[in-house]
Amino acid sequence: MKTFCNYIVMLAVVAVMVGCEDFLEVDMPKDQMGSVAVFNDDKLAEAAWVNTYSSLRMNGFLNGKTDGIGFLLACYADDLDVTNPNAIYYRNFFEHSVMPSNETVANLWNSSYKQIYHVNAVLEGVGRSELMSDAMKNQIMGEALAVRAILHFYLAQTFGDVPYVTVTDYEVNRKVAKNTVAQVMQYVIVDLKQAEELVPQQYASAERVRINKGAVQAFLARMYLYTENWPLAGQYAEKVINTPGYEPEKLELLFLKESTSALWQFKPEINGRNATEADTYIFEALPAPESRLSQNLLNSFEMGDLRKEHWIKFLGTDFMNAHAFKYKVKGGSSINTSKEYSVVLRIEEQYLIAAEAAARLADWDTANSRLNTVRSSRGLEKVAFFETQQLVNAVLKERRAEFFCEFGHRFYDLKRLGRLGDLLETKPNWRTGLEVLPLPENELLLNPNLLPQNAGY
Repeated sequence: MKTFCNYIVMLAVVAVMVGCEDFLEVDMPKDQMGSVAVFNDDKLAEAAWVNTYSSLRMNGFLNGKTDGIGFLLACYADDLDVTNPNAIYYRNFFEHSVMPSNETVANLWNSSYKQIYHVNAVLEGVGRSELMSDAMKNQIMGEALAVRAILHFYLAQTFGDVPYVTVTDYEVNRKVAKNTVAQVMQYVIVDLKQAEELVPQQYASAERVRINKGAVQAFLARMYLYTENWPLAGQYAEKVINTPGYEPEKLELLFLKESTSALWQFKPEINGRNATEADTYIFEALPAPESRLSQNLLNSFEMGDLRKEHWIKFLGTDFMNAHAFKYKVKGGSSINTSKEYSVVLRIEEQYLIAAEAAARLADWDTANSRLNTVRSSRGLEKVAFFETQQLVNAVLKERRAEFFCEFGHRFYDLKRLGRLGDLLETKPNWRTGLEVLPLPENELLLNPNLLPQNAGY
């Protein structure tokens, strides 16, 4: 593939890039040019590694702009209506007319495999090091394995069968073939389990901007939910819930950098800047320039749900135009201090995973308790269900209200539950086969081992 064959990076150059922004306060001396030095010194190795977080924040699946999955899959599912007729690259998502030539599709693919390449290069370099401390080696390798797993999770859930890439060797990668989704999910779990053994519970910095054991366990809970291993999904969710320091945050504080809900955040590239999601979703005049929240989403909230009050802002008087208002500070802060960080993983998901897993196991006390913890904190009355499908439906409804416009949760939830047909209520172009995006056509030309194209494209 082009991504694998042509993406040749000197890790020393990558490490130097860290010095270009105030990110995690790890500086790379400009006179260190050899890639060996990166892996034979704790500080240099850490500098090479933390640049990965900058890349994740800026490009690919997890970025908060209009080409990240938070926005794209909100358009693809039923949380956003696109209002800009000229924004073809994401209007195609809204209208379910995405083609293999779509540049955004190619960017998601290429950015992810570039990031995976860098992760694997760091893993190989750290693994060869004889001078790094064991503590730093374990820290970096654990974080890297977790990032590799997370990226492959999103690739498989978005594109279907994809390669699971674990080496940087050119000859291996230029012939790489697809793994089934089931295989990818198992490889993800293997990487995460190894990461769980390596990373400590304590964060590597004063903030929650690098992956720790809690973040790894949270993603394992999600993986076991998606693979329908209900006992382990519940066990891992409960581990995170019971970890000191994680508490459901007040709605108005949840996306601030000090949020107690946050398990893993992205720090803005410059001190004083804020999460890019505010720039992406907030509009201040009508007509909405890019997108607005769908009526389907707005009508789905229960009466008295505080999330509609705190996380949604209406413009005009007809209640037709509203934007996501989870992140409230556009651009820079009035003082030279960032207020909001992009929250990638948060504790509320673990409560809802625990509720769904318990419902599948007919543990009604746990299922209702965990569901009601979230509902009560959002101003809603407690409920009591004693039938699996009713409780799962209640969790799905809660997940939509909680995670709209966040990292594709709505689409992935409908997909894993076999409920994508629900989109026909508001999306007339929906059809079978659209549960995955097309593989980028240029990649198929460069690597025939990726054939066949996904069905329907």
